Amino acid sequence: MQPINYRIKSWFQGAFVTNILVIVNVIVFLLMSVTGGTTNINNLIRYGAMVPESIKNGSDYFSIFASMFIHIGIEHLVLNMVTLYFLGRILEAIMGHWKFLATYLLAGVFGNLVSLYFANPQTISAGASGAIFGIIGVWLMLAITFRSVPYLAQMGQQMLIFTILGLIGGFLGPDVDIAAHLGGVLAGFLLGFIIGFPKIGKISMWKRVGSLVILVGFTVVLTDLAFTF
Repeated sequence: MQPINYRIKSWFQGAFVTNILVIVNVIVFLLMSVTGGTTNINNLIRYGAMVPESIKNGSDYFSIFASMFIHIGIEHLVLNMVTLYFLGRILEAIMGHWKFLATYLLAGVFGNLVSLYFANPQTISAGASGAIFGIIGVWLMLAITFRSVPYLAQMGQQMLIFTILGLIGGFLGPDVDIAAHLGGVLAGFLLGFIIGFPKIGKISMWKRVGSLVILVGFTVVLTDLAFTF
């Protein structure tokens, strides 16, 4: 039997951020399940689901962040967590723990800002989809920038197909926040350039600075529009 300190060290050397994110989402889902349900509107709002009307009226700003950890129904949770687990673990190993976490959270917030602008004020929005599509956006950036690396090129093709299918499903299916998906992909794509991947290859400074300017610019404009209209 391996010593406990060795097992802890091994766990933290692996994709522990992805594991923690999945665990946190599941814990929140279980807490909601035993305190009113995950499809109960009042309970969703109580835990931090995003209600555009409330945010635009000057309250519940924290829900722009908190809603990433809330899921409406078991199918919603399972689909997102399975996707996060398999795509996140690989990308975390490439990016590093904290860069991956920053990308996940920033893409999720950006996706929610896009959703906030386009959403019906009286709807409720929740889920990790924006953040997960941010992961996909990074994969697309890697495939385009380092297309000479066969593995990254192949993953990029798979992510492109996944993105297209996800967007088609969003157009055809009800209650799918396609704006958050698109916002997440864009944020992840730009964040990939900003953060960089020195172990894989060099990214020119103008691409990194340009991506930062674009992302900050979009964020400022979206924030202004989302809280104005």
